[in-house]
Amino acid sequence: MKKTVFFTTLHLLFVLISSAQEQAIAIVHYQFKHINDTMQMGQYLRDEVATYLGKHSSYYASYSGIRANEEMEQQMSDPNFDGNLVLTKNSTPITRYYFFDNQHSKAKEIVHIAGDLFSTDSDYPEQKWVLTSSQKVIGGYTCQKATTHFKGRDYVVWFTTELPFAAGPWKLRGLPGLILDARDTKEEVIFEYAGFDKLENSTFLIGVPDKAYSSTPTEVKKLLDAFRANPQAYLEAKSRTARSTPGSAQPNRVDIHASKEVDNTNKMDPSRIKSMNVKTDESYKPSKTTNNPIERTP
Repeated sequence: MKKTVFFTTLHLLFVLISSAQEQAIAIVHYQFKHINDTMQMGQYLRDEVATYLGKHSSYYASYSGIRANEEMEQQMSDPNFDGNLVLTKNSTPITRYYFFDNQHSKAKEIVHIAGDLFSTDSDYPEQKWVLTSSQKVIGGYTCQKATTHFKGRDYVVWFTTELPFAAGPWKLRGLPGLILDARDTKEEVIFEYAGFDKLENSTFLIGVPDKAYSSTPTEVKKLLDAFRANPQAYLEAKSRTARSTPGSAQPNRVDIHASKEVDNTNKMDPSRIKSMNVKTDESYKPSKTTNNPIERTP
């Protein structure tokens, strides 16, 4: 009976969505760290994340997949490349991305499950900021300190009006400038500035990925629970659903971060790869248990 319900739910989700998109004009990078398990206070989950910035919207996503592609491309461009790729795993990509439409105060959450993307409506986040007179320089930009209480945590952020984007990492936003550093007062959640790039003639389009499935938070939770309980059964059910849905398109298998007109990963010729060895950084041992979520309150 459970398999039938799961199959039906997944079948109903086989509807692709599209959204209005605008060109990204800049991108801000952060090193994200999160103590997800209070029994292992010294171990952070880590990821490089980024916020793509447009005139009227922004998109927050993991950037580690792009870094991995860059590393592979660098190795393969070496004249001495022998076909054996060696990668190091030292991060855990986030699985929830966020698109913000500032003109209409709307938000979408994009959830990754087993290679698929699911888009759900999300509350447009708003924080009540307290601005202070404290200043410091981050990355060459003069920043001002602001504080807020959001989702059960007290945050201290540093933003700069030298970069006129009312955005930041994750759901933190709404200040008269770009947030370059944010962390809760216990430093269990940290977004540390890692760079800012202007995008000239960008092919990055900000918006909900065209190949995301329109869904609801309840449906996504059911799918997440099913995948975590039995990944193999989930993948088999997904495969059956795809085969039984005539003309259904398959979602992106690439870990996308923002919709792109051109996929640069196609520049790499897979026929040149003989083997791929992924090594785990011995110093990176985050807990697999999460008892300290980023959002402590709804």
